[in-house]
Amino acid sequence: MEKVRVGIVGLGRPGLFHANSVIQSGEGILEGVCDVNDARRNLFAENFAEIFKLRPKNVRLFASYDDLVSDPAIQAIVVVLPNALHYPFSLKALEHGKHVLCEKPPTMNAQQMKHLHEEAEKRGLIYFFGRQMRFSNASMAGRKIIAERRLGEIYFVETKWIRSRGTPTGIDGWFLDRARSGGGALIDIGVHAIDTAWFLLGVPRPHLVFAQTYQKFPQLVAAPIFDVEDNAYGMISFENGCSLQFQVSWASNLFSDIPRSNWADREIFQTTLFGPQGSLRLVDTDQCHPSENLKPLQVVEDQAGAPVSVDVPLGERENNFIPQMRNFLRSVRGEESPMNSSGQALQLMEILDAIYSSGQSGHPVSLK
Repeated sequence: MEKVRVGIVGLGRPGLFHANSVIQSGEGILEGVCDVNDARRNLFAENFAEIFKLRPKNVRLFASYDDLVSDPAIQAIVVVLPNALHYPFSLKALEHGKHVLCEKPPTMNAQQMKHLHEEAEKRGLIYFFGRQMRFSNASMAGRKIIAERRLGEIYFVETKWIRSRGTPTGIDGWFLDRARSGGGALIDIGVHAIDTAWFLLGVPRPHLVFAQTYQKFPQLVAAPIFDVEDNAYGMISFENGCSLQFQVSWASNLFSDIPRSNWADREIFQTTLFGPQGSLRLVDTDQCHPSENLKPLQVVEDQAGAPVSVDVPLGERENNFIPQMRNFLRSVRGEESPMNSSGQALQLMEILDAIYSSGQSGHPVSLK
């Protein structure tokens, strides 16, 4: 079948990774890229070549998103913009009959995501939210082990993404401005931690949330507005009886047993699942300094009453953006089911909304 013609809006570093994944997936043609910033648009080829040692050919440059989204040659749009722009740009793409892959978080809140879900369903289009960690070889192997019930029925999960010093600001400080970001550490990196655990569990229906959010380290950054949380902690229970504990932090005073980070002093993104027949631990080693030499996947199984470490072959690793894009583009052609669907995006945003609501009220929030 013909390759899907793709347009990308937003040419920061994540946009370049998505552009590369279109090319490397073997399933798409990078038809056009768009950015309102003249410098980023003009430097696209140079930046791309510097990172990926590849200079894309025949890619059209757009200064206007309206021109990109209305172009009849483009079949799918990848939205790689600040959070506040995810909803309006995704909606406009769907209204123009384009399939959408949008970076995380899908939207600023569940109400916006509900609208996108309904719009995609009504038009028979694929809406796909960016969560490349789902597509790592370690995540895929871990999900298979859990689905095969090698660990028994998972009863508890601990997931965390914590940093000692790593509060982002973004252009003009948008990360720290709730009106433009929708929230702080939770909606930035907490969405990764929670979604990874949820994905490994097989995306069970959420039932109850109890959480607390904090802002404790505003002194670490200089920004005109800082009205979001830099820490979030809580519990999520699911209808299948499993409970999930999450820890999220842009900035904490961490101990030396936390691995050194590539850029934030100390940092760990780790998810551990516990079952009666074994446990599984997934670590995003991309966040850790290479000298830490951490294993991306560890499995312990009960053998004759004793916990025994089990080796899990992972095979050759591929950049996570590439299999994610491959699944998206094959879904557009109807060859595969999307692993990141609009229905899941809606549930994920409902979870985040409930966490923020619980943090404000100090009470549990039901998701029934």
